[in-house]
Amino acid sequence: MKAPNFSYFEPATLVDAIKFKSSDKNSVYLAGGQSLMPALNMRLSTPSCLIDINKLEELKKINIGNDYIEIGALCTHSKLISNIELNKHFPSLPIILRHVAHPAIRNKGTHGGSIAYADPAAELPSLALALDANFVLEGIDGERIVPAKDFFIGLFETEIKEDEILKKVIYPRIKDTETLFFDEIVRRHGDYAMAGLVALLKSENKNLTEMKLVFFGTGDKPNVAEKTSIYLLSNDYNYDEVKSYLKEDIDFTSDVSSSSGMKAHLSAILIKKMLKEFN
Repeated sequence: MKAPNFSYFEPATLVDAIKFKSSDKNSVYLAGGQSLMPALNMRLSTPSCLIDINKLEELKKINIGNDYIEIGALCTHSKLISNIELNKHFPSLPIILRHVAHPAIRNKGTHGGSIAYADPAAELPSLALALDANFVLEGIDGERIVPAKDFFIGLFETEIKEDEILKKVIYPRIKDTETLFFDEIVRRHGDYAMAGLVALLKSENKNLTEMKLVFFGTGDKPNVAEKTSIYLLSNDYNYDEVKSYLKEDIDFTSDVSSSSGMKAHLSAILIKKMLKEFN
């Protein structure tokens, strides 16, 4: 199909972009465009105007502090993968990003775009939720910070208001007593996950004391498995028990990649892999 007609605006500053967006609710921001372009061509999206923010350098900064790491929304996946400081101070991120689609998409796709789009099968929303990241949003009324736990509402739905834009993501630094686990099960590398897991594990004397399990590709948004975490902290792994608790935590939904039953099975297998790797 062919994209619908639309206008084009290239703002000189972020303020210009926000003012334009607030005056035209049917306009959309254009960043990497890896999800927007197919939606336009299939006429799933019919915006009045594309606001091209790709030249806004203030959205491309990386700042590494003692307790946090800030990543600008326009940083591409490829830029983050090759960043020396990130590989040193946040090595889990480049590892995870290598699982995002294929090189051509990673060259254009942006960190903020992946999070703002809120695809339930994407890796970054679950990473942000597992680490209790904060999202810095800015709109016509100014800036506000939204924690990841309050950001993802439903299928492709977030707390971003019509006139707002995601400026940056603030991740807390992973402590020496914490371990970040990531794995996903896909039919082919680069495909959307049939099920994936990002987990933050806290330990003392090699014993698990806390865990946060966040699954992706399993429901309509990143799924936190709280009851399963509580069970695992005081019980040995048992496949049937784990799957039962997972079904209490998550409303598994079928998609083109696998059935809801298969997703529950794969999620239980991912937990087994996590525990084996930790031990």
